[in-house]
Amino acid sequence: MSNEASDRSVIEIVDALLGQAVRQEVSDIHLESTMDGLRVRFRVDGLLYDQEPFHNDLMQQIISRIKVLSNLDIAQKRVPQDGKFQFICNDHAIDMRVSTFPTLFGQKVVIRILDPSVKNITIDHLGMSLPIKEQFIGMLSQPQGFFLVTGPTGSGKTTTLYAGLSHINRAEKNIITLEDPIEYHIEGITQGHIHPESGFTFEKGMRALLRQDPDIVMVGEIRDQQTAQIAIQSAMTGHLVLSTLHTNDAPSVIMRLMDMGIEPFLINSSLSGVLAQRLARILCSDCKRARPLKIDEKLFCDKFHAGITSMYEAAGCKSCFGFGYKGRIGIFELLIMSHALRELMNQSPSLEMIKEQAYKEGMVSLMSDGLDKVAQGIISLDELLRVVS
Repeated sequence: MSNEASDRSVIEIVDALLGQAVRQEVSDIHLESTMDGLRVRFRVDGLLYDQEPFHNDLMQQIISRIKVLSNLDIAQKRVPQDGKFQFICNDHAIDMRVSTFPTLFGQKVVIRILDPSVKNITIDHLGMSLPIKEQFIGMLSQPQGFFLVTGPTGSGKTTTLYAGLSHINRAEKNIITLEDPIEYHIEGITQGHIHPESGFTFEKGMRALLRQDPDIVMVGEIRDQQTAQIAIQSAMTGHLVLSTLHTNDAPSVIMRLMDMGIEPFLINSSLSGVLAQRLARILCSDCKRARPLKIDEKLFCDKFHAGITSMYEAAGCKSCFGFGYKGRIGIFELLIMSHALRELMNQSPSLEMIKEQAYKEGMVSLMSDGLDKVAQGIISLDELLRVVS
């Protein structure tokens, strides 16, 4: 085989791989160099699935092809590199973000697929119950305040904030974001890309942003005390500030802020609410099947007063590529800072005291919101227990 023919076949292989991933709505492609060849895995709805591997003979050629597309140095194999390229599929451009990492048997490449055509998510598409949705919109409609979305990595926090920003995006509002990286462009919003290597950090970005006359500010993540303090000061001086944090549930955000060194009176004066969330895989509507509850499942559901007598489970069909699931939906817990909670903050409360007061005021837990979706046949109980511990 000539070099030209060989190059063309590798180009076709990579194009076919990318095309398959786009069709299956894959979020990430993992290509891992092993002793036996190139391991390929697709992340679909949050979980990784093995695909057909490539032989050793093609391993380096495939990785090199992806690095060429991403304008990366193909000769440099011992240090991590980051790049990006656009892939044309069905006449529209899809952004591919590429990260390489040196390993024992070669390089590992992860490709994040960012398809704008499937990311125009509105609040109605998030999966919120009507009460939580109305309260969430109420939080976004406030002229000032500090609102946080919390959850583990990959739980859809940024998507929720994008949906919220799209909902309040009006010509009379100056909305500015600080992101690392910018995942999707929203028309009419000024989006800033953090670049620590050149000195453009979240802290410096926040200080500069406040000189841009913003009404609404979205900070990609509260990572340290300095960023938290600037965000809180911004909320106290007439801005609506939205951001994310990593905690297990909504009440834990208050404790996390205090652990960062934020004084309780500042949290009291600025924090308006916290939305905790998870992403659960939706049962495929074409093949899900009903079954009665097992004894241990009934005992578990009764503990939460769910009143579930039967549920659906995954089966697998052509429509869902045999996974049994298709798409994901949010599971939510919304804490609103009431007068009683603010009073409690003055007593240096424990996490349990904060939770007790929040539930007393009607906050629905992540588990209860998830069980409601189990009762509706949207998700399986196994999936709920996987994402909410």
